[in-house]
Amino acid sequence: MNNKNKIEYIVIFISEFAKHYKLSLHESYSYLRKHKALLFLEEQYEIAHTMSFQYMIESISAFCKRNGGNL
Repeated sequence: MNNKNKIEYIVIFISEFAKHYKLSLHESYSYLRKHKALLFLEEQYEIAHTMSFQYMIESISAFCKRNGGNL
């Protein structure tokens, strides 16, 4: 597994999540971190990076809601 690819994917995901919800990058990062989505993406990278960003945004949004999120 290439850590550089994983980091790049997560950075892009934070940006795409921010665009989708009209958040700043900092707000997106903080929300995803608070609701454990960044850890999930890191642990599940091998599967997550094969899915579309739109699908992953929807899936991670549901994941965050299960962990107390409200977007």
